[in-house]
Amino acid sequence: MTKKNDEDSTQTLRKAMIEDLSIRVSDSKRDIPVTTRLDDELVNMLDILVKLGIFKSRSEAIASILEMTLLDHKDKFKQLATEITKLERIQDRAKDIALEVLQRK
Repeated sequence: MTKKNDEDSTQTLRKAMIEDLSIRVSDSKRDIPVTTRLDDELVNMLDILVKLGIFKSRSEAIASILEMTLLDHKDKFKQLATEITKLERIQDRAKDIALEVLQRK
């Protein structure tokens, strides 16, 4: 393969990935900063995505990848939210019972 063919192949792959990402990732406003610590291997992977021009920054890459991953399981998170609400009700009832026991003389 020639250098020109390699470059064309890379550009084609890049365009396909960017198109796929643009379809899957929303244009929602991201205004809440979140700090995280990553190991060298993950940072290197992010840097590759940035160098390829798939993402503008590490921050954009992390936000987009996280968004895609979580949104793929949106229905499960709705179920989790329902279950957490149930747990909170049980905890509130348990606290009420504990306080009632403690207040008896």
